[in-house]
Amino acid sequence: MPRGGGHHAHEHEGRERSRARYEEIFAEDRKLIEVDTKIQFKIGDHALEIEPMRPHGGSLPAAGEELLGVRETLELYAEDIGVPYNLVRLNRQTASRWPAEHRIAGVSFEIHRILEKLDDRFDRIQNPPRHPRDGVPRRTQDAARRQVWWRVGNPQTSQEKVEAIHDLAVGDQVAARVATHFLRRPSVVFRPPGMT
Repeated sequence: MPRGGGHHAHEHEGRERSRARYEEIFAEDRKLIEVDTKIQFKIGDHALEIEPMRPHGGSLPAAGEELLGVRETLELYAEDIGVPYNLVRLNRQTASRWPAEHRIAGVSFEIHRILEKLDDRFDRIQNPPRHPRDGVPRRTQDAARRQVWWRVGNPQTSQEKVEAIHDLAVGDQVAARVATHFLRRPSVVFRPPGMT
């Protein structure tokens, strides 16, 4: 056996064990995300049952009921189940945009939430876009964000990276330091306008 062969075999076994453990973690966490999505949709559905979506103008009480606005009712519900009002409000909104028959198992609640305002959301969630890095169709939060023209969390294209830099360099001092840093790079060559 060549010298070091045992060491390489040991490293290979270690990588295989790490990969197998990763697959276990991945499978377990995917199930947790599915449970979390079901919980969030269930809270949204219950909030809709308590306060159905109505045209702008608030809730209308049934005969004999005390007049309470939608917000006040949902605040009481949120307090009673021990979650923030904004979570109930957002879950109700998303649930109203995604009837149960259009919700996709295995797709996170957040992806449903991002796509909720699109008129063609039911088709979009069935047909995920290709990822810019490898061209493989994927249902990810960034893929959903690209479809609604939101900033992505993990920029892939040159344009997305430029936009991320713009977001970080909002102040003049930061922008000046970034520009100075880039101009000092050996690979960045300044060419006056008109020169090729």
